[in-house]
This record gives sequence, C-alpha cells and structure tokens, in this order.
Amino acid sequence: METRRLGSADADVFREIRLRALEDAPYAFASSLADESASGPDFWQGRVDEGATARKGAIFAAIDENGRAAAMAGGFFPQLGDAEAVLWGMWVAPEARRGGLARELVEAVVGWARSRGARRLRLCVSETERSRPAAALYGVLGFNYVGEREPLASDPAISTVTMVKDLADGS
Repeated sequence: METRRLGSADADVFREIRLRALEDAPYAFASSLADESASGPDFWQGRVDEGATARKGAIFAAIDENGRAAAMAGGFFPQLGDAEAVLWGMWVAPEARRGGLARELVEAVVGWARSRGARRLRLCVSETERSRPAAALYGVLGFNYVGEREPLASDPAISTVTMVKDLADGS
C-alpha cells in the first residue's frame, strides 16, 4: 500500500474513494452520498486539481497494488496565510482498518500543513459510537478537544466536536 498525494490525473481515484466513504460512513461527513454522486467530472477534477497544485489544499490516499484507493484524508487552509489548517475527509475502507493507514494519512496531512506554515491543525469528529475509534486515534496523535460543538451539515441530529493539534511544537 502506497500513501501519496493525489495529482491532477487522479480525479477518478478520488471520486471512487470519496463515494465509498460517504456510503460507508454518512455519519462522519458534512456532505452526502446523494449530493456528491450527482456531481459531474468537472467537480471531481476541480477537487484534485486544487489539492494537487494549490497551496490551499491537498488530498492524500492509500493506494493498493491494483491502483485502488483504500483510504483518504485531505487538508486545506480556510484562509490563505492563516496559521490554522483543517483535516477533512478522513476515511479508511473497512477491509483496510487496523493496519496503520489512518495514522499514515493523518501524518501526511500534518506534514503537509506544517510545511506550509500551519501552527495548528483542526478537525471535527462526529459524536457517534462508530466515530469513537477515530476520535481515540486523533487523541493518540496529539489532537485535543477544544469544547466546540456544532451540528453535522448532512445530518443536524448528529453533533460534531472540534479537536486541535498544535503543530508549532514539532510533534
């Protein structure tokens, strides 16, 4: 399994992994499978182009020997020049869980964010039973709860909590 940053030629790879993630874990994402399934090729190409070439964002995936993505995570700066980046879209396929891919992907986003001057990395995790393993991993990787809660955009009955990792200390 190779963890790498997706490039402009990877729109189909990104579309496939993102739709699998939305189908498997709708409780974890602000978007929905129905919304993103309806998106055309320009949407997917735009997402990977932005992640491949812009300072504002990056998308990473773990790719198996057959060229199929088994996991993904992205990062972006809500405001260029800001000291805080956001980790988004973290997901590992059920058959690939517990093999270290989530850690690798989070570390890839951390490295990318730090290399672009981020001093903090923020994420939101849903408060559901199925999200507890992800929240626990984020805690092990140095993310701390900051007390912010908000409803999940795709399902306001689910709350998300914000976690932040200080990148300035180098850990």
